[in-house]
Amino acid sequence: MQKTILLLVLLFGISSAAYPQSEVSINRPFAGDQQKTVSKARSIALTNTVLSIGTGVTAVALFDNNTIQKTGAYLTLYGLVVGTSTGNFYAEDYPRGVIGMGARAVGTLLMVDATREVFGHRFANTLNVDNEKVSLTDTKMLIGEGLLLAGFIYNMISLNASVEQYNTGGRNFSVNVRPTVVDDKVAPVLTASLRF
Repeated sequence: MQKTILLLVLLFGISSAAYPQSEVSINRPFAGDQQKTVSKARSIALTNTVLSIGTGVTAVALFDNNTIQKTGAYLTLYGLVVGTSTGNFYAEDYPRGVIGMGARAVGTLLMVDATREVFGHRFANTLNVDNEKVSLTDTKMLIGEGLLLAGFIYNMISLNASVEQYNTGGRNFSVNVRPTVVDDKVAPVLTASLRF
């Protein structure tokens, strides 16, 4: 048995030396072979946005318990700031998700003084913000509203690119073995790369 294995190893070594390969390459997407869909990414983004905002506002409006109101207010903030980015996160496209999330976070901070006007007195009192009356047409408010809307639109539009990039292995790991001549001898060179 051992002689047979030794013979096979010897023959394999001779045959591969007689017919050297120019390159051996292994490319493996990090996420595996599982395909993701745009419709599921869009569904996740909209669900995390609408359900979080709706549940949060309802909790603040219907319950008198301070803990439930605070939880509802923070759930609403989650829906506003993070919700739409979850579609990009599903497709493992974190840069696009964070860009949209950042725009909405800045927009939310600019509009903190309009909490009473947008969500009502009870919501503003729960978060202890907005002690002044402002108009939604003030420059600061318009910029905040624009950033919220722009972040939402950006994430919804970028879902196609995020899912396509995931499915084509846009971010992958590769290992290559290439022949190189060193001192008139052919030697294998192993290289690894991580592409973002």
